[in-house]
Amino acid sequence: MNQSLVLRLSDPPCWVVTGADGGRLGPVSTGALADAAPIAAERPLIVIVPGSSVTLARPELPVKGGARLAQVVPYAMEELLAGEVEQFHFGIGQADDAGRTLVAALRREEMRGWTDALRAAGLEPQAMVPDTLCVPDNPGMTVAVLDSGQLLVRAPGELPVALDAEPLTEAFALAGLEGEDRHVQLYVSQHDWQRSREMIEALREVTGSLDLQLLPDGSLPLLAAGAVRPGALSLLQGEFSRRTGWRAGWERWRIAAFVGLAALALHVGVRGYDLVRLNAEQKRLDAAIEQAARIALPDAARIEDARAQVAQRLGSGAAADPEGLLAVLAAVGGALAGAPGSTVESLGWRDRSLELQLAAPNTDAFARFSQAMAARGLGADVASALPTDKGVLAQVRIRARPSP
Repeated sequence: MNQSLVLRLSDPPCWVVTGADGGRLGPVSTGALADAAPIAAERPLIVIVPGSSVTLARPELPVKGGARLAQVVPYAMEELLAGEVEQFHFGIGQADDAGRTLVAALRREEMRGWTDALRAAGLEPQAMVPDTLCVPDNPGMTVAVLDSGQLLVRAPGELPVALDAEPLTEAFALAGLEGEDRHVQLYVSQHDWQRSREMIEALREVTGSLDLQLLPDGSLPLLAAGAVRPGALSLLQGEFSRRTGWRAGWERWRIAAFVGLAALALHVGVRGYDLVRLNAEQKRLDAAIEQAARIALPDAARIEDARAQVAQRLGSGAAADPEGLLAVLAAVGGALAGAPGSTVESLGWRDRSLELQLAAPNTDAFARFSQAMAARGLGADVASALPTDKGVLAQVRIRARPSP
């Protein structure tokens, strides 16, 4: 069996599950709108809105249908509305046997408030129907529904109305329920019956007949049958039309899409900034390398690839002198490791000999250094030695070839 969830925007909201014919399939529940979301996720949702906020009419329309109908309806309703037509939202129903079209009007701001509240609670209604249009239609009797201080009235052949039920006797008179020719079918909620029983019973004295029926669970089960009726006028039209397909998906995911696009733009921006910064750093380093290359290669006529030209010069120097500076420096480093406390203060390379200014804590350190150099096949001659506060500072000459 096809099921629907019918929710009424009352205080507090209430809802009930119905079958395809509008018959209730479960208890009436009340609570916050969000409490109905899990139930609405499994079946179509139809929302009943307060008819007191909706103006119903059957205006004379110059067209019978099509796109132009929505354009002419606001001006046909202009005299019936308290305010500028631009402030109102219009729902257009089906034409009756006489060719008259039912129109519902309410303030756009109020309609937007309802839809925003439903959407915030995770509810997407399939239809929104005024409660006045949900009142049962009885061709032989005036049907009235008394519930929560509201009196909904539907007389044969007339548009239904919503009235304030306080005071109740005046509401009965204003609704046209009094008179010997009036036959009334009155539905009363249990709460209103207990509070106004005497006034309701007094209505029997001023009507032709009164068929009284109590509603122990309120009026929602009664109104739900009219809400699910095929052809019921829904206010979800025009700018408030129910979105389906990709539009509905876009409504649900547009915030996430905007956040994703913002994150992507931020990522691209950061990466772009890093690329520009690294390119600038590379240019600065290339300029510094070229400047160093010109100092190291003063005889080079042109610097095209500084790294390659310096490497080539070093390589050619090492090939021409395999036992030259680099080999001697390597030997000196190894010898210093065997003479703790000894440090090189300065050095110079001349005539295939390395001249060092060597600081040592004592003369024994010089002896260990000379022995280590000799073990590596090099001679270390001390040209001079000068005592200092921290030890001995000596001028040492390392020959590239050992002494004969």
